[in-house]
Amino acid sequence: MKYFFAAVFQFQLHRAMCIASGEFDPVNPSKPLHKCSIYRHPEAGNILKKLMSRGASQSWQQAIQEVLGEGRLDGSAVREYFRPLEEWLRNENLRNQEFVGWVYDGDYCKKSIETANLQVFGGFYNAGSYASINTKVLFITVLTYVYKSLLFV
Repeated sequence: MKYFFAAVFQFQLHRAMCIASGEFDPVNPSKPLHKCSIYRHPEAGNILKKLMSRGASQSWQQAIQEVLGEGRLDGSAVREYFRPLEEWLRNENLRNQEFVGWVYDGDYCKKSIETANLQVFGGFYNAGSYASINTKVLFITVLTYVYKSLLFV
């Protein structure tokens, strides 16, 4: 779980450093986040220095609030970074008339479970159809037990 949060925070921190260094502008399409380079930008280094200098003296929420101006993790930086890829995929899917997602075909899961004869929650998914068989087996078992017990009395 910590790696998931670290990945989200990494993009959030990258966006803040890119904005501070002037390499990324959310309203300027000629300066996208995925092309940002913070190399040799002291403004980006200062953000990282401020954040790291706090150590464990503050909670991470307080630290990013004071340094980045954002008080919580925000996944929008990940979406912003990968926006060109997302747009390209959307356009390619439209161009190739690809359908993204699943088509609901009624009760596919039920049919699959019945076909595979799978058990669900300790019983058969279609237990209703097996009820009459189970009842007959139980009845025959009880009848046999009673018959044997009467013979040996």
